[in-house]
Amino acid sequence: MVQSFPVIDLHAHWFSPSTLHILGKRTEAPRIGQQGDSLAIWRTGAGAGKGGAFPLGSQWTDVNTRLAHLDEAGIAHQLISWPTTLGVDAALPAAETLDLWTAWNDETSSLVRQHPDRFSAVAALSTSDLAWSARELARGHEKLGLIGGVLPVNGFFSRASAEQFRSLFEVAQAHHSHIYLHTGFANPVIAGQPPNIIYDDNEAIRWVIDNGFHFASAIATLAFTDFLDPFPDVTLQIAMLGGSGLGALAAEQAEVSPRIQVGSLRHHFRQIWLDTGAAGSGSAAVAAAIRVLGSERVVFGSDYAPLPDVRSTLERVRAATSYDPDGQRSVLSSNALSLLSRHGGFPVHLTAFKDTAP
Repeated sequence: MVQSFPVIDLHAHWFSPSTLHILGKRTEAPRIGQQGDSLAIWRTGAGAGKGGAFPLGSQWTDVNTRLAHLDEAGIAHQLISWPTTLGVDAALPAAETLDLWTAWNDETSSLVRQHPDRFSAVAALSTSDLAWSARELARGHEKLGLIGGVLPVNGFFSRASAEQFRSLFEVAQAHHSHIYLHTGFANPVIAGQPPNIIYDDNEAIRWVIDNGFHFASAIATLAFTDFLDPFPDVTLQIAMLGGSGLGALAAEQAEVSPRIQVGSLRHHFRQIWLDTGAAGSGSAAVAAAIRVLGSERVVFGSDYAPLPDVRSTLERVRAATSYDPDGQRSVLSSNALSLLSRHGGFPVHLTAFKDTAP
């Protein structure tokens, strides 16, 4: 059967030229430099791995490489965000990062303006200077054509940590922002985050387990407290299916448990969408999230750049939704089109599909 809808990818990253320049001047992690014949970024903290070096292929910086791959894979449009996984914001104070975020936002805005049919973007924000971030979020909307901001998920690990972002969410409400919560820790000035544990054994597997716990905890904060009540016009996208589907399964348990009595999950997730980024791209996890929350709460995300090929993730999501053509269309296309339309980022070349978005 021929696919009759555009695939929209809401989880993708890139490094602008200024990123390479600013982090390339650093001599200690986090820094970017040569590793053999290619670039790498050296990280710190949990998930960094031994030596802390993460290779950076050309897809991180070369727009033509990206566009060619998206065409090959059949991806019509991407939402671009800063990769909070890399821990730059968590490792450095505001004095050493605000120029980085400002330049990334400016250059990402330029990329979107050059290719409005292919890209939308959310602003990189600081968690060490939230007053600056409130101003930068407003500038992103008013001057740069960005549709929201990206923040590290562990900033919302608890209600106590989330409360420190209240003034930023007030600005987000005023601008009807799309806030993207991605993997990683906020700066240590944000209290109430989980411990940043570096393991001596099975570090990669233990990081996956901790990461699922972190995302599920953010869902507990945002879906099952009243934190979002004053911000009804803000949408939340949570990466990695909210912890490889763990957040959705915990929500189901909350719904059926006689001890908790949370009521309808549809109400609790009315502002929240989960994406299928790398740690949430398994077919079983995608199917579980859809079963619990419905296909209208899941959006496709490839995690492109860290992952140089979107096709394996796309095929797993297609496999998980193959039994339900309408649900597959919701996950791969119409949910994202609805979000982009709501936030003023609707790709003009996809106008013909606008009426099909929920």
